[in-house]
Amino acid sequence: MSDVVETLRLPNGATVAHVNAGEAQFLYREIFTDGCYLRHGVELRPGDVVFDVGANIGMFMLFAHLEHPGVTVHAFEPAPVPFAALRANAVRHRVAGRVDQCAVSDEAGVRRMTFYPDATLMSGFHPDAAARKELLRTLGLNGGYTAEDVDMMLAQLPDTGEEIETSVVRLSDVIAERGIAAIGLLKIDVEKSERRVLAGVEDADWPRIRQVVAEVHDVDGALGEVVALLRGHGFTVVAEQDPLFAGTEIHQVAARRTAG
Repeated sequence: MSDVVETLRLPNGATVAHVNAGEAQFLYREIFTDGCYLRHGVELRPGDVVFDVGANIGMFMLFAHLEHPGVTVHAFEPAPVPFAALRANAVRHRVAGRVDQCAVSDEAGVRRMTFYPDATLMSGFHPDAAARKELLRTLGLNGGYTAEDVDMMLAQLPDTGEEIETSVVRLSDVIAERGIAAIGLLKIDVEKSERRVLAGVEDADWPRIRQVVAEVHDVDGALGEVVALLRGHGFTVVAEQDPLFAGTEIHQVAARRTAG
C-alpha cells in the first residue's frame, strides 16, 4: 500500500494532499462551503483545542486551522494512505497540534479494520458490502444523479476492501498523557464506532469538553443513546439529518454547553 499522495487546489486557493479528488471536493463542500460542523451555536474560539477523531485527510483540521487561527488540532486517522495525506497537510499548512495514525475507541490496543481504497470515507470496523453500496446509491440519487448514472458508477466501483491492523487509543488516556485541560470541540466521524469513542471518555473528563459534533449511524438505537449520553453530561443537543443523507441511517449531532 503506497503512501504517495497527490495534491489538489481547493476553491479557496489552498493546496491539499488527497487520496481521491472526488472525496476531497466532497469534504471541502461539506466543511468549508456548508459549514457542517459549526451549526446550532457550535463555534471555535481563539486558543481552542480541537480533537478531530476520524480525520481522513484532515479537511476539518485545515478548516479549523485556516478559518480560525490560533486553534490547536489533535487529529486521529487509522488508515495509512489517508494518514499520509493528513500528515502532509499538517506539515504543508503548519498546523499547530499533532496527528496520530490510530483509531479511537473505548479500549486501547490493536484492532483490525477494513480500508476501502476507492471510498476511504467509508472505511472502519463495521464492513458491510451491501450496506455500503446502498448508501452510495442513496447519496447519488439525493445528489441529483439519475438512477441509471448511479448504477453505472457503482458498477465501476471496485467492491473490495483491505484488512489492515491499527493501534487504538482511548480519549481519556490521550487527555491524561498530553495534559489537555480543555477541549473546545470534539469532532467525531468514525463510521458506526461513535458510541465506543464516547465510551472512552471517563466521567471526570466530560467537564473539560465544551462542544461535541458527531456523525451518528442510527443502528440499534445509537442516535438515542448518544443524545441521552450528551444531555446527561450537561450539553444542549440538536440532532438533524442533512437532506443529502435522507433515507439513510446517518445523522449529525451537535452538542454544546450553554455556559462557559
